[in-house]
Amino acid sequence: MLTITPDAADALRAVLGAKEGGVRISTGERSLNGGGPNLTLEVVPEPEPDDEVVDAEGAQVYLDPAAVDALDGKVLDADREADAVRFSVFEGD
Repeated sequence: MLTITPDAADALRAVLGAKEGGVRISTGERSLNGGGPNLTLEVVPEPEPDDEVVDAEGAQVYLDPAAVDALDGKVLDADREADAVRFSVFEGD
């Protein structure tokens, strides 16, 4: 299962603002450098029927089925600078 750090939860809540719904993480094609799949984040009003829902301290994250597999055992973190947010994924313990 994906772990979400408190910094990432804060950033997710900031991205959502007053909007209803959550942030959906879906997968694209594998990256060219041989790494994992490309991940897309978007604010959506509700999860897709097959999405797994993860609660991140009040912020909802919806993972498409391929993202569930790709992010199993990983940690989602975020860095906030001024009005920009950068999310990163790294190996969990």
